[in-house]
Amino acid sequence: MIAFQLFIHDDRYSVPTLHLVSCADEAAVRLAAEALLAASPHHLGVEVCCDDEHILSLGACAERRRTGPAPDALRVASGG
Repeated sequence: MIAFQLFIHDDRYSVPTLHLVSCADEAAVRLAAEALLAASPHHLGVEVCCDDEHILSLGACAERRRTGPAPDALRVASGG
């Protein structure tokens, strides 16, 4: 079994919720992540990591990784 960290982005909280799961492989953890994403309409996205390495992103997290941060987020991050 492999230990994975799942970060659940939820519209009710300002920081992701951490879930620790053990799965046989990446295919099994993908199913677990998809189930968590579908478990609540408040769950916006799921990020999966293993040993400090990003494995996959689902939902809004996947879209953000494809498009990059929103312009407003860049402005806030840079202090502008």
